[in-house]
Amino acid sequence: MTATDWALLSLHLAAMLFVAVVMGQAARRIGIPAVVGEIAGGLLLGPTVLGRLAPDIHAWLFPTSGTITGARTAIARVGMLFFIVTIGLDISVGEFRRIGRKALSVGTIGTLVPLVLGFLMCYVFPDVIGVTRKDLFATALFMGSILSLSANPVIARILMDMGLFKSEIGRTIMSATLVDDLVGWGLFAVILAEFAPHSTDQGQGAAILGLVALFIGGILLLGRFVLPPLLQWAHRNLPQPASLVSCIVLLALLGAAGSEYLGLHSFLGAFVVGIALSEVYRRYPQPFEIIGDFSFAVFTPVFFVSMAIGADFVEGFDPWLVALITAVAFVGKICGVFIGGRLAGMDNRQALAVGCGLNARGILGIVMAAAAFEAQLIDLRLFVACVLMCVATTMAAGPALSLILNWQEPENT
Repeated sequence: MTATDWALLSLHLAAMLFVAVVMGQAARRIGIPAVVGEIAGGLLLGPTVLGRLAPDIHAWLFPTSGTITGARTAIARVGMLFFIVTIGLDISVGEFRRIGRKALSVGTIGTLVPLVLGFLMCYVFPDVIGVTRKDLFATALFMGSILSLSANPVIARILMDMGLFKSEIGRTIMSATLVDDLVGWGLFAVILAEFAPHSTDQGQGAAILGLVALFIGGILLLGRFVLPPLLQWAHRNLPQPASLVSCIVLLALLGAAGSEYLGLHSFLGAFVVGIALSEVYRRYPQPFEIIGDFSFAVFTPVFFVSMAIGADFVEGFDPWLVALITAVAFVGKICGVFIGGRLAGMDNRQALAVGCGLNARGILGIVMAAAAFEAQLIDLRLFVACVLMCVATTMAAGPALSLILNWQEPENT
């Protein structure tokens, strides 16, 4: 990379971070998630707006090929690994065991119903989805996996803002995300390995599924028996908090490298490492907070701006496709969780509240959509529709949860 390339890359990243900070803060001011503003910033800098209004400036500052684009993609992706680790910290295997039957019922049925509906949607409406018969099965599996997700960091923030994080409903919601996200990311890893155009593992779906289970189980066992004493030793004998920050970053990179080497996505490895470290996080929160604050302030905004820079949302916008996917997302997750909650002994209002809370796809759904688009699993139309679905479900979760929990049944007169 030449000195000119470095200078241009610095301007490139500076412009992205500036727009992300400004638009993210503007989004917070009007009461919507910052990620919506960051995506809007990417639209301003990308082909959607700047590419149309000033194509020469856009082509110079954000070239579509070459070392600068590759460097930007690598920086954004590595940074997101650290943020994905912090997302996994909100999922505690121990808390899941304590909640037990309720979380299992909510998580399992609340995952399977949207997964099945997302899969069937592609077969019932193939023309709206715009998928060929050859790619129908892979696309249907992808839609099932992304619709089964719940964005635990967004949900955790909503619950904290409402004072519900440590309540029975809050604990049930957060524990149920363990099933949602492991199923969603595990299935997505299989899809990438089996159906991505550049994959070398086609035709080995069952073996890949077993590999995913073995990989996730192995890391969780390490998190239960090996990593806590190792990190305790580091905490006692090495300078703090720097040494634990280094250890956490090292583990995230190893998990990402392992999952990528096995043909899975690097985000899956980082996510499972975060889950494995959740108990350590409760004992030593400071190093995790340092990583989380820096990645959330720098890498996450750059990632979401970068994601929108690479796509023309005007060209890819299909209102019927957006409406279909969003409607199935709402119906599938809320109904599935409601059924699971009722079977677990919740009343109607509690089950509906948990369903509305788990309906947010948020950052995780957007990250999955971006990874699928990068791997050429989905086209631009489907990518744009998935991103907008994630935005809509995230923005609706908080108000819906508040409305249901504050609603009082009228007294009989």
